[in-house]
Amino acid sequence: MRDCDQCGQELEPFFDSTCEPPVAWLCQGCGVVALEEDLRSLSPAARQELATLQAFMASGMSRKQSGLGRAEARARVILQSVRTFPIDIERIAEEQGYPVRERVLPEGTRGTIARDGDHTVIVIDRDRVGRSPSERRWVIAEELGHAILEHTTLVASSAPDRAPGIPEPRRRLEEREARRFAAEILMPEERVRGRFAELAPRIHRALSLRQRHTETDEVVAALARMFAVSPLAMRVRLEELNLIP
Repeated sequence: MRDCDQCGQELEPFFDSTCEPPVAWLCQGCGVVALEEDLRSLSPAARQELATLQAFMASGMSRKQSGLGRAEARARVILQSVRTFPIDIERIAEEQGYPVRERVLPEGTRGTIARDGDHTVIVIDRDRVGRSPSERRWVIAEELGHAILEHTTLVASSAPDRAPGIPEPRRRLEEREARRFAAEILMPEERVRGRFAELAPRIHRALSLRQRHTETDEVVAALARMFAVSPLAMRVRLEELNLIP
C-alpha cells in the first residue's frame, strides 16, 4: 500500500482491470487522485467511474466532519456513556434505535439494514451468527455505522420491484466509513493505546527478531480478547494506529 504525500493517509488503489496493477491511487483524506497511467489510456468506464469518485470525494472535502473523521467522531460520542469493555454492541445498537434481528440472508451477505414493521433494524445472517462471536460483533458494529451515518443504503429509493441502486464510488466510500466507525466503537483509540502501553514492554525486551514477532503476536491476541474482536481485526487496528509495524 501507499500513503498520501500531502496528508499521510493510506491511499486506496483504483483498478481499470482486476488483472492489472492499479491505474490510480485515491486519498479520502484530502481528495487527491494520483494517476499511474495517462487518463486517455483508461477504458471509458474507468474514466467515468474515476471522475464520479473524484467528484464525490471533492464534495465531501467541503464538510469539516465528513468521511473517516466523521465516523470516528460519531463513535466517540456514543462511547461517552460507556464505562465497561468489551462493549455490548448489541445493546448499544438497540439504544440507538436499531435493534438486531437474525434472518437468512443471501449468500455472501453478512448483514444489512431493513424495515421490520415501523422500525428500522439491523439484520445479521442467521447462518453465520454462530460461527464466531467476534464476527457477529463486527457485523453489528459495521451495520450500526451505516445507520448512524445515514448512508444511502437507508435513503435510496427505487421502483417496488427493483433493488435500490447505489453508485459504486459512493458505496465503496461508505463501506470504508462504516468500517472506521466499527473499529473505533469496538476498539476505541484511547483505550487501545492505553492497554497496548501496558503490554508493549514485553515486545521491547525481546532480544531477537523472531522473539519480537512472537511477543507481538501474543500482545495482539491478548488485546483481541480484551476487546472481544478477532486477532486480525486487532492487528489491523494496531497497524492503523502505528503501534506495531
